[in-house]
Amino acid sequence: MNPPDVIIVGGGPSGVICATTIAKQGYSVVIIDRKSHDKIGDKTCGDAVDKAALQRVFDGIATEFPNGDEVTDIITKMSVAVHEIDNKITLDAPGFLVDRLIYGQRLLKEAEEAGVRVIDSANVKQLIIEEIDGEKYVSGVKYLKKGEHSLSAKFVIDASGAYAVVRKSLPDELVKHGMKKELSEDEQWPSYREIIELKEDHRFANEIILKYDNDFPPPGYFWIFSKGKQRLNVGIGWAKSQKELGPMRNAYLKEMEKYYPRDSYTVLKQGGGQIPFRVPFDNLVFNGGALVGDAACMVHPVTAEGHGPALDTAWRLGNVIVKALKADNRSMHQLWEYNVEISRHYGRKHTESEILRRMIEDIGTDGLNFLFNAHIFKEEELNLIFSGDEIVLSKLDIVKRIIRLMRKPRLLLKIKKIMGMIDQSKDIFANYPKTSDGIEDWRTLRNNKLNMNY
Repeated sequence: MNPPDVIIVGGGPSGVICATTIAKQGYSVVIIDRKSHDKIGDKTCGDAVDKAALQRVFDGIATEFPNGDEVTDIITKMSVAVHEIDNKITLDAPGFLVDRLIYGQRLLKEAEEAGVRVIDSANVKQLIIEEIDGEKYVSGVKYLKKGEHSLSAKFVIDASGAYAVVRKSLPDELVKHGMKKELSEDEQWPSYREIIELKEDHRFANEIILKYDNDFPPPGYFWIFSKGKQRLNVGIGWAKSQKELGPMRNAYLKEMEKYYPRDSYTVLKQGGGQIPFRVPFDNLVFNGGALVGDAACMVHPVTAEGHGPALDTAWRLGNVIVKALKADNRSMHQLWEYNVEISRHYGRKHTESEILRRMIEDIGTDGLNFLFNAHIFKEEELNLIFSGDEIVLSKLDIVKRIIRLMRKPRLLLKIKKIMGMIDQSKDIFANYPKTSDGIEDWRTLRNNKLNMNY
């Protein structure tokens, strides 16, 4: 095989969209995936994908929305419940529940039609590193498929999901400015999920529900996602550090008994997964490559939705890689534009949601229940927080909420602090540096202002 311009490790949503973006502009791309060709795209997850992200991908590279048998339900709303499934607030959340395999295979086919080559059933084991002008560059990979093979390229993209095989193999000199090889246990989120078929229609049409409970305290939650009239995607997950909660499947079965006795449904699929559960790295690029999707920690810190961000960030990275190929410049500095673009959108949006998530974890389910019942946050305001838009409150609104919170002064102070940090984050991320020169000063400012330690 002739060396391609770009190697992409991983054929999931971020890998195929990035590959298609590059290939359509005349450059050669190879995807390497550990799954067999007919299984590429499948994943154990909640199966939801945000419509707004899909719209940006369509506007960017004209990839069609999920359609036909790729879609298992149209989603219009997301509900957050506390203690009881009907004690909830409901937010606008247009999107789709998809069959990950069918949808993923269509995206893979489109990539191949654009000229992308796929090496399936192959495990990347090592990076090829070269030195140019005293600096290290990633210049290819070694992989196993009926023996060991080497493949060189100008860029190597890590789209390998939570496994992050490229990121974890990088030389220490290339892991800079907040990028990490390994995540802490607080930043890893194992989950257990089943797709079930009921004997009759369920009552969650067009809805996804996240339920918080004392049995699995925040950040953990139980979810119920509609996958059609009689099918549900149901699961549970929490931080890897929450070991005291015991076996995850046991907690799942206990919670399921509250809604559906075991003899009321058939399990169609079951399994576990793991996702990164933190804001995106402040730096996603290195000499000779970049991170995208779950490998870049693009998962939403509250809803755990990573499918839409994976698709959306991938075509953006593809365009930055094409610019670098045209400039014949493989350096981290040439790729920095990707950092700027991602930080000012998903960096800010997910940081604001992370601030909200930490508040939920701090006040617990009882505190969250009080906020719901006292109507401290209106549904339209939570919609704005989750969408990344600005909240503007009148002085009268502020006074009314302070009055409601007067009997819980500690909670009042926490809410005031949280809203202040969310407001500050907009200016902070608008000033993410355009080059790497100011990144460490920016990171220090962000951490100090938003009480973070990234």
